[in-house]
Amino acid sequence: MPALSNVLRGHGLADQVALAFMIPGIAVMISPLIFAAQVDQRYQAQKVLGGILIFGAVFLYYAFVAVEQGWGAGWFLTLFAINALISAPAWSLLTMITLSNLPDAGKNFGLFRVWGTVGWLVAGILVSVYSLDLSPATGQIAAGIRLVAGVACFFLPPTFPQGGAPKSIGEALGLGAFRLLRDRDQAVFFLTAFLFSIPLAAFYLHTPVHLKDLGVEWISGTMAIAQIVEAIAMLYLGFVISRFRVKSILLVALICGVLRYSFCAMDQFGWLLLGIMLHGICWTFFYEAGRIYVNRRVDASIRGQAQALLGLATSGLAGVLGVLVVKVLFSRFVEQEGGAGWSGYWLVLTVLSGFSLVLFVVGYRGLPVSASDKENPPPI
Repeated sequence: MPALSNVLRGHGLADQVALAFMIPGIAVMISPLIFAAQVDQRYQAQKVLGGILIFGAVFLYYAFVAVEQGWGAGWFLTLFAINALISAPAWSLLTMITLSNLPDAGKNFGLFRVWGTVGWLVAGILVSVYSLDLSPATGQIAAGIRLVAGVACFFLPPTFPQGGAPKSIGEALGLGAFRLLRDRDQAVFFLTAFLFSIPLAAFYLHTPVHLKDLGVEWISGTMAIAQIVEAIAMLYLGFVISRFRVKSILLVALICGVLRYSFCAMDQFGWLLLGIMLHGICWTFFYEAGRIYVNRRVDASIRGQAQALLGLATSGLAGVLGVLVVKVLFSRFVEQEGGAGWSGYWLVLTVLSGFSLVLFVVGYRGLPVSASDKENPPPI
């Protein structure tokens, strides 16, 4: 994703960048809940995950062939959209599989999840090392790696459905997950995650552009610094969760998210680099800790759908809205000012990030700490 903006801009598809970033978000609003309902109710999750990764990889590969061969925006967007619809459930399914098979998910999740970050990090560095920041080959290579990952899924531990057969069409489509929002804390958490994820689109969509404007050539490699910090934080996630309440962890992550964009607003490489580093911290301690929170607070029969609902709120609804918002802000503050308005752009996003922080502080209660267990407070 960090290379996508510059790849499209380098091949005459600059007008399609915002739409390309919206497509995965739209896909997350359609398919993950349906697939999650099926693995909660009918099928082994690892087999479903393997199938969608392999099938989606084919369309991802040809989407970037379309860019390379100049087939036009229509072909790229169509193939990219089909890939997104097929592949959108992958991350929530993988999270559910991991959390379902770990003996102590809170303690060990980070030790397994960190390898996803390592993969992203290595990919970002190699893209820059081999000068592929502007090349469609990045997408083609990604498709090949996804194909291998799909095959590997069939060797994962069996993850059987924990729920019963659906009693209605709504349950078959995964709509039963929305009943989670009847709980105040869960409603506040999901709404906070939604609001916090709206400005997130700017990090992937425009941080690479800002780096380019500042004269940075090793763009993907610089962006990968966020993954270095994220990987380090992931290794300590189990340690942190075992000693602090998830409420406190999420709060710290939200504060880091606000600081991240305030540093970017300084419009200098050193400050932007600090913002990129903070992104790794807020990602780990909000999104990954949040997935553990969801896994602990919901019944086993609906955990797949709960993870998909979180993806719908953050990557789906917020992802699409975020792209639209940052596109307008980018046009207003950066393009119309000839690249001189980066400070104003990031300051607006800092304020937007602050809304989610205020909501969480005011609205989230958490479970009370019993007098007999003050040394080991509950994790939620």
